[in-house]
Amino acid sequence: QQKRGATLKAAPLPLTLVDDELETAVGATACRLRERASEDGRVGERPPDVSGRGSARQDQDQGPPGFSNRGAEAPSPGTVPVDVNAPPVMDDGAEGEVLELEHMIGFTGKNLDTIIAHPRLSEVYVKSVGSAVVVGDLNDPHNQEFLRGHDMEVTALAVSATGAFIASGQAGTTHRKGFGAPVIVWDFETRRPLLTLQGHTEKVNILRFSPDEKFLAACGQDLLLQIWDLQTGELILGKKFKQVVAMFQWCDVNQKGRRNVYDIAIGSSNNVALDQLYFDPARQQWILDGTSMAMPTAGMTRDYLCSSRSADGDELLAGTSVGDLLVFKLTSHVYRASVPVCSGGLRAIVVCPTTFVIYCGGGDGTVRKLRGDDMRWTLEGEAALDGAVTSMSMVSNGTELLVGTESGRMYRMLVDDLSSQLVSVGHTAEVTCVCFGTRSDVFASASSEGAIKVWDLNNYSVLAETRVTAPGGARCMCWIGDTAVVSGWEDHFVRCHDASTMQALWEIPNAHRGAVTTVATHSDASLSYVLSGGEDGSVRIWALRSRELMLQFVEHKKGVSQVLVDVKSPNLVHSAGLDCSVFTYDLRKERRCVAHMVREGAFTGLTQRLDSEQELVTCDMNGRLLFWDCDVPDPVQVLQSPQRMTMRCVSVSPTGRYLAICGDFLVNVFDLRGGVQLMAQGLGHSEPVRDLYWSPDEKQVISVGDDCCICVWNFYGAEI
Repeated sequence: QQKRGATLKAAPLPLTLVDDELETAVGATACRLRERASEDGRVGERPPDVSGRGSARQDQDQGPPGFSNRGAEAPSPGTVPVDVNAPPVMDDGAEGEVLELEHMIGFTGKNLDTIIAHPRLSEVYVKSVGSAVVVGDLNDPHNQEFLRGHDMEVTALAVSATGAFIASGQAGTTHRKGFGAPVIVWDFETRRPLLTLQGHTEKVNILRFSPDEKFLAACGQDLLLQIWDLQTGELILGKKFKQVVAMFQWCDVNQKGRRNVYDIAIGSSNNVALDQLYFDPARQQWILDGTSMAMPTAGMTRDYLCSSRSADGDELLAGTSVGDLLVFKLTSHVYRASVPVCSGGLRAIVVCPTTFVIYCGGGDGTVRKLRGDDMRWTLEGEAALDGAVTSMSMVSNGTELLVGTESGRMYRMLVDDLSSQLVSVGHTAEVTCVCFGTRSDVFASASSEGAIKVWDLNNYSVLAETRVTAPGGARCMCWIGDTAVVSGWEDHFVRCHDASTMQALWEIPNAHRGAVTTVATHSDASLSYVLSGGEDGSVRIWALRSRELMLQFVEHKKGVSQVLVDVKSPNLVHSAGLDCSVFTYDLRKERRCVAHMVREGAFTGLTQRLDSEQELVTCDMNGRLLFWDCDVPDPVQVLQSPQRMTMRCVSVSPTGRYLAICGDFLVNVFDLRGGVQLMAQGLGHSEPVRDLYWSPDEKQVISVGDDCCICVWNFYGAEI
């Protein structure tokens, strides 16, 4: 049995093709693309500033990304500058990465068709998680491979008919001018990018491979339809519509001379057309033209969400926003029927090619099984899931459906009786906080929509979850041992839930005159309390058993960003605030005993070293790490990011040797032994990282971010 934290790197899975001619064509296309990439000295054109791996050792001459002495501010008097260009602390014989992306937990269900079962391998699926494309295994949750090339959320996915290629499109980038939304074509066998296709802006909504895998079509929020030749990467057709193309369906492929002719169904608001894509030898270019479907004269105003072809290829089936199934005859170009299926919109249609049954996924969370054609349809079964269905595809063995919902859940559903099994769960809003208790295989997370989840790292399943109806959601959390989770909320409450059942145990209403931004707890035979800080600048200590207010300190002029209990003396507590100040309070003397301040740089995080006289460490909005000794008024060490990236969290590892911070999109790990030296940087998130936490055994780091993702990092620092 695979142990927790081990990374499984499966060998490339062979593809089993059934059509010899298609196999030859696809193989030739892949070979030409690989040869062209090799001749160019690269594989595909990748967007700049994006890493293809979860982490990497940095070049010693250039310095690590995001940290350099170049342009750093001179430290204030009494500080010691830190050489952030120093090489990573490793033994000469060390191999591999110090920080490795093991797993990504996440699926928001916001975009249609972003979970797809592989058409040839029954255990393999492809889904989007933030800016990454994840190739997963239905039978082994530890087996994930990451295709990284996008710098924004992946909004569209497609897998070719044989499974040889994957295409992914993203939202328009905010990191470069033009708001471009590139499409990347991946080789499934090698997991390498083959082509990066430019032209769309704002957002890619739909991606579709042609049945013969020679072309890729993309429809975007910019009203554009673009079709590329996969053998050359050439754009063969670009057309701008008056409205967003909401439906694109490849239909028949017919041989005409040296080139094929393609029938394509295209739908936008209130209009469906059956077009032909063909090559005009006189103009030496590809042409798209056709005729609109004959519709009723009145009463058929529809917005289209999805489409498919019937098993015999004679009918076009379209799902609409009002929840009905529209049937069109492709041979006569005529509308035939409107079949009410669900409420909330018909968002996914899957057709079984052998049984002629169609499966419809609705916005009301139902999956319905229909049989029939033309104007005669019968309902053979239905099942309800948690959340509106946004993705649905047939597993290659034909016995299961893979279903994704808007609540962030992925299910395996048997086609016979529509019974379902939950595969994975994710947050659907920004993940604001994460923490471990005493166990290294269980952690908790919370989001801005009020969801709290307790996770099992052995299989990445949810042990318990709840949703609290509170504006703004949770802001912070911590554990009481391994039995309960305490959280601070935007609605001024402190709440406590049982970790095994998520039953509400107690709450402190109006704990602060503003959002509760940070909490910590301490419990032993002599002293037990809850420590909280809020946007009102106050630090409050509550009796753990009675929840009565014991003490209050109002020293900060702005919000408190972090509180913590001293690592040696539980009667001492520390706080850092957005007013650039750090205070230490003595609970026995009931007063502040130490104060540190700087002129600029709002403090966003606070932690404490276990060595070096238990110095406090703060991070701030200006990209600085400041180390504070209680006997020295100024910071004793300063680490400056020349890019001034916003650091949101800092955490010392359980042994005290390592320091982890999250800055913008990166997770950074430093070695505190013999100075402060950067060991590794990990890129896993597509939006700013909000929080991170070490596992108690120091083998993993968990980071969460605004991209609704949870990244699980393996840390191998203790092994080198």
